[in-house]
Amino acid sequence: MERIIGYFKRGFSDRHIYLSFPLGITAAVFLNQLITLLRLKDIFTGYSERVQSQMFLYPLLTGIVLYGIITPVIEEIAFRWILFGRLKIYMATGAAAIFSSIIFGIYHGNFIQFIYACLFGLMLSFLFWRFDCIFAPIFAHSAANIFVYTSASTGGLKFLSTFNGELISVVISGILTFAMLKIIYKSRPEKRHVCKRLPIFPQKWE
Repeated sequence: MERIIGYFKRGFSDRHIYLSFPLGITAAVFLNQLITLLRLKDIFTGYSERVQSQMFLYPLLTGIVLYGIITPVIEEIAFRWILFGRLKIYMATGAAAIFSSIIFGIYHGNFIQFIYACLFGLMLSFLFWRFDCIFAPIFAHSAANIFVYTSASTGGLKFLSTFNGELISVVISGILTFAMLKIIYKSRPEKRHVCKRLPIFPQKWE
């Protein structure tokens, strides 16, 4: 019990962890609008026909609970806490983040979400490394999913569907995302200063 309490205290003792919420939203807007701006959905039409139709089978509240709470918790425990956490024991931190993010992308099962999940997964891995706590990537993942699902279900971002809207939203969300990442990185405690630098694969297994 003391270890669990200590983990919670460590996770919430750094006030910068709360930047995970707006960071998740701006990163989601940036990646989604960038994919739209590049017209990748027009090339890979199966995404819109299959994935988006399946995503909105549920009522709004049910979808928020499923995609905004349950899914982020399960996926972050599996891909960041377990997979990334184990990989970075045996290889360089950056390599572990890349490998786990690629697997996270493949898990989503289509090219559009592969791109989105790979890039978003890198950011989530960074948050897990920076705070040494699973709550940070869960917060970001949950905020992103809730915002995207709610906006798509209610048509809240339809005004951004023009070329100018897509371009402006990519620029603004991109600036905000990288600004918050910079703030979070610069605020890292002493023990988070350096990523573990090892060969991608260890020379020997112990």
